[in-house]
Amino acid sequence: MIVTSPPTTDTVVGPTAFRWPTGFDRIPNQSWTREPVDEFGLNYDSVGAHGWYANLEPTVAEVLSALNENDILVDYSGGTGLLTKRVLANVNYPIGALNVDASPKFLRVALETSRNDERVAFRLLKWLKDEQRLQLLDEVVEQPLLDQGAQVLVSANAIHLYNNLAETLTSWTHILRPGGLALICSANLRNPNCRPGDWIIDETVAKVNEIAAELVAREPAFEEYRDVLEDGQRMASHAKLREKVFVPVRPLAEYLDTFTDTGFSVLHTFTSTIHARVDEWCELLQTYHDGVLSWVGGSSKVEGQPPTEKAIKDRHFLIRYGLEKLFPGQDAFPCNWTYITCRR
Repeated sequence: MIVTSPPTTDTVVGPTAFRWPTGFDRIPNQSWTREPVDEFGLNYDSVGAHGWYANLEPTVAEVLSALNENDILVDYSGGTGLLTKRVLANVNYPIGALNVDASPKFLRVALETSRNDERVAFRLLKWLKDEQRLQLLDEVVEQPLLDQGAQVLVSANAIHLYNNLAETLTSWTHILRPGGLALICSANLRNPNCRPGDWIIDETVAKVNEIAAELVAREPAFEEYRDVLEDGQRMASHAKLREKVFVPVRPLAEYLDTFTDTGFSVLHTFTSTIHARVDEWCELLQTYHDGVLSWVGGSSKVEGQPPTEKAIKDRHFLIRYGLEKLFPGQDAFPCNWTYITCRR
């Protein structure tokens, strides 16, 4: 059984202590490490207790079977450390875990819980505005660690977000040792082998939008939001914003082909049905309300003005209403998760 209890913040010593290579600082000297912990990051971290995060268990089990003493795990798009914490709770020998993410808010939460755990290191992928791209892995990891290499790299619930997929996967080959494994899980790939009736979980967001728009159009309580519904250009801008968070779904074959083209062998894929509780999925969508229903009250990223507190409350109501209409009388709904194992 995989342990999912929260980690201790005490300094890790003794037989599980891990030594990073000379010339690699596990906590970089960057401004995000000194910022206060952000509420948005904490709210996201709380979803780790949701039942649908059982999707991590097959990947955690595969990581544990692949790691030996003093090996390194790269938790790519590791966020607040949900997977890393599960792995470290189940090993009694020294390993290193490098959490790499593009969100300083998420990494700051991970740092708060694992600052004193010498097994855990952190790297931020910065947005390069002039080049309109995120930094690649080998641009944020120093040469001593690239030379030592990692045995396993995991991307859990994130690969569907990578626009520059080929470049990202190529950068993984620069830290993975020959024979090292890349382990993927995602609920947002179009897999022809999924069970009939299983949802691609992010596609619930478009359905919630349709239900919310219908309610706003007919209920006087939401009359103030009708103008934007009739403005095709603004609605298109809000749809574009939504697709940055809940991105259009790509087919599984595209991912498998790209792995092969960038120097990996695809060893196997499999699917699993995970049931997401409606109330828990609602909580996550409410956390991301600006990505779900930004047209309700407007967004600083579209109109240049943030939503009012009333608009945020209305968004929360409409998200819950939409999910209850979408899944009437259901406590949970089935979702398809796809797992990919590749070897460098």
